[in-house]
Amino acid sequence: MKILLAVDLQKEFADKDGKYEDIIKFLKEAVRGGGYDKVIATKCVNSGKSNFIRYNNWHKLVKGTSELEFEADEVIEKQSYGLVDYSMFPEDATIDIIGYDTGACVLKIALDLFDRDYDFKILTKYCYSTGGKEHHERGVRILKDLMEKAVYEDE
Repeated sequence: MKILLAVDLQKEFADKDGKYEDIIKFLKEAVRGGGYDKVIATKCVNSGKSNFIRYNNWHKLVKGTSELEFEADEVIEKQSYGLVDYSMFPEDATIDIIGYDTGACVLKIALDLFDRDYDFKILTKYCYSTGGKEHHERGVRILKDLMEKAVYEDE
């Protein structure tokens, strides 16, 4: 089973460089027949008493988030960088990861998939950071340092 995992692609996290819009366009095409059996999306929500507030003084999304701008077969709400449960992925799945933030949520989920022996790749062409190109590139460097063969820049 081939799965496209869209990490935290919410308009609240749109960047000023237009990368978010490019990724949403890619996602809409993928949903219409891009060779994926399933599209799973994560959605970052902040309960108001999360570690995002405790450690980062980050009060975004406490009152909720807008609807996703693409269709997904499954949407998983999360209050952390990674997921609590990865059982929605079949053991024999091939997972392509795209999304926001390359050096945080994308990185954390990729590391978790790595630790659980999943077959995955990170399509960095469809990842970004609201901190800009420099932050995105730093995330890509970290991903390459940790799992070079899982990083695909031109897909």
